[in-house]
Amino acid sequence: MTDPAALMFRRLMGRFTTGVAVVLTAGEKGPIGLTVNSLTSLSLDPPLLLFCARNEGRAGRAVIASGSFSVNILSDTQRHVSGYFAGQAEGWNVDACRRYGEWFSIPDCNAVVFCEVSSTYPGGDHTIVVGAVREIVGPDTARQPLLYHEGRYSIMHPHPMERTDRSAV
Repeated sequence: MTDPAALMFRRLMGRFTTGVAVVLTAGEKGPIGLTVNSLTSLSLDPPLLLFCARNEGRAGRAVIASGSFSVNILSDTQRHVSGYFAGQAEGWNVDACRRYGEWFSIPDCNAVVFCEVSSTYPGGDHTIVVGAVREIVGPDTARQPLLYHEGRYSIMHPHPMERTDRSAV
């Protein structure tokens, strides 16, 4: 990417802080996945979500081919998992993925959403994948989320004016 306008667009859109998730599907040799921050809920009735996958990426193509996937919403302790599925880091073993019926999931996530591919749409150099939610699981209490801001991981700090004791009225 050398177009100055594209570089500026990428840099400035990077200021929009997002959560980080890993999308998994069944590949020929086990789970295959991709790290995404282009995840959003789309509809409550019926429950739908969407994410975007690079057109050249093999994991996005595998999701579409398999017809089902899981979205694993990562906690701040799972940077290494995000890096692994973004192709930027070693040190995580894909064999740690758990089988959940037809789906795979990553242990210790803040939530896992199991979906079937509902539809896909062209989106420039990406494909927009819409998933019909079939099931969602997660712990009773979420850990700190893994965030992404300006091209790097970030952490969330409570606002200084926010009351930390929510039981007091």
